[in-house]
Amino acid sequence: MNTRLLTLPLMWLVLLAVPTLCARSQTVVTFDEFAGSSNGTLIPNGYQGLNWSNFAIGNGILLSNLSGYANGYYYGMVSDSNVAVNAGGTPAEIDSPGTNFNLLSAYLTGAWNSNLNIEVEGFNGAQEIYDTIVVASATNPTLFTFGYLDIDRLYFNSYGGEPAFGGSARSNFAMDNFEFEFVPEPSPLLLTALGAVSLAAFLRRRRA
Repeated sequence: MNTRLLTLPLMWLVLLAVPTLCARSQTVVTFDEFAGSSNGTLIPNGYQGLNWSNFAIGNGILLSNLSGYANGYYYGMVSDSNVAVNAGGTPAEIDSPGTNFNLLSAYLTGAWNSNLNIEVEGFNGAQEIYDTIVVASATNPTLFTFGYLDIDRLYFNSYGGEPAFGGSARSNFAMDNFEFEFVPEPSPLLLTALGAVSLAAFLRRRRA
């Protein structure tokens, strides 16, 4: 077997296969698929391929009407009219049951408190890889870019700030246009090409 003649087409096969590994599908989660009547309903596991813990749907318009004035749920809407809310102002999680994912960005707003601190931790297994504290406005959605790579769990914890609309301090936040992407698995084409190139190199060494 002439391994030189074999190596060149195999290298072309690798070059063709690599883009299939690098291609990623970014997803922007707007939460707007849920009907207005779902306000306060916990986001079900499996939504957008992720598991959601203690995140509920908040309809910014309905919540403002119920309170009698605009609040952070209303101001936090980037796309009408739903946002995700950490229910009860307590910690919330997003997990991937299968493929790891990258957290790219999200719009965050304090629902009741201005200068709300939101700690966002990213894990791979039991190991904490990322830990960022952002400060969210109560009257304007702020886009935060995270760039958390190859994680399988996000943990959100909010605290601090001052009441922005009167009343007592609360640690609820609104999240909209959550952008992420799943980490792609190696394609069968790429694995086959790499295996073939390794075989060609092995045969060349044997002939030497």
